Amino acid sequence: MADSGGHWKTLAEAQKLTQSTKIGGVIEEDIKRNPILERMPVAQASGTGLKIEWLREKTTTEDAVVNIDIGDQLSWSDDVEYTEVETQLRRCYIQRKLDHFLPNIYGTYNDYKAQVLLECEKGLKRKINDKIFYGDTTYDGTPTQWDGLVAERGTPNSSSVRTAGGDLNFDSASAGLSLWALRSVIDAMKHGTSEILVPGPIGIRIDASYEEQGWVGLASGTSGSLALLTRGYNEIGQPINFFAGLPIIRTDFLVGEEDGTGTGATSNKRAKYSTDLTYSVFLVKYGMVMNREPGISFGFGGTEGQGDLYKLVLFPDLEDYDASGQRLITYGTVMLGSTLCLARLADVDDVAIVV
Repeated sequence: MADSGGHWKTLAEAQKLTQSTKIGGVIEEDIKRNPILERMPVAQASGTGLKIEWLREKTTTEDAVVNIDIGDQLSWSDDVEYTEVETQLRRCYIQRKLDHFLPNIYGTYNDYKAQVLLECEKGLKRKINDKIFYGDTTYDGTPTQWDGLVAERGTPNSSSVRTAGGDLNFDSASAGLSLWALRSVIDAMKHGTSEILVPGPIGIRIDASYEEQGWVGLASGTSGSLALLTRGYNEIGQPINFFAGLPIIRTDFLVGEEDGTGTGATSNKRAKYSTDLTYSVFLVKYGMVMNREPGISFGFGGTEGQGDLYKLVLFPDLEDYDASGQRLITYGTVMLGSTLCLARLADVDDVAIVV
């Protein structure tokens, strides 16, 4: 046993006279960067009735424009059609009970109720951000889900098969991120692009392509260095934050996906990683659909305060428990005004960028 240095038989005896210092609160260790909910427009959708509905153009009138000659008889025509789009607010919640024994008997400088509320709020927001990307009414198996960004249907394009309008959904076929494909989907976003959302590993590959790795598919047919790239000493290794003038946003809410996801044909369309790891890259155009803008926004309701994302319900005393309780519940949905405001490159492998 260690010597105490004087008076006490051992160091352990001296330590009995001390009291440890415990710092209040909890330091975050589980962190997810750039939640999309904090980046997209949000609107309170209380009082919207059964559904939120809007119209998209289906047919336009240019085919009804007719050339005529002198003396020709003019004809009347009618051909305009719309596509009706609808969504419903869906509920999700988290609730916790707090035994009265804890704050009353174990009361400390930590506020138990406040800590429970903070951690419940974090969990609720985490779930909402995950559902914004990966929610899918068709394949979720329950009627309580909303359609997230993965749920937009459409036959994907690939480097060998091109379909009209298919550039908004691109199958990378388990290869590296293609700059040609990225430029194709940017061009297909006819309302413009607010951000390119990438998972961390793909963001690192983009950085490496401009630094030490180079691109696959240069004149030599292999990875190589870039021309016309100049960096100062203090810029070496910095992240690449833009492509074609568009912000590249790395979000931890884009996670590993199963190979074959994103095809729009099977239940694998929203499958997260289990055996064969790939990733998706999303391009989004934000806009307030409630204000007739074509972009992506989030609607929520069921709250009383202006801008409150969730409703907090407190239970001072729970029946059959010597405990209080608190519930956080939110009613929300993702709204996509125009299909031209969302694009996805799926089945992107964590390998070098290709041109």
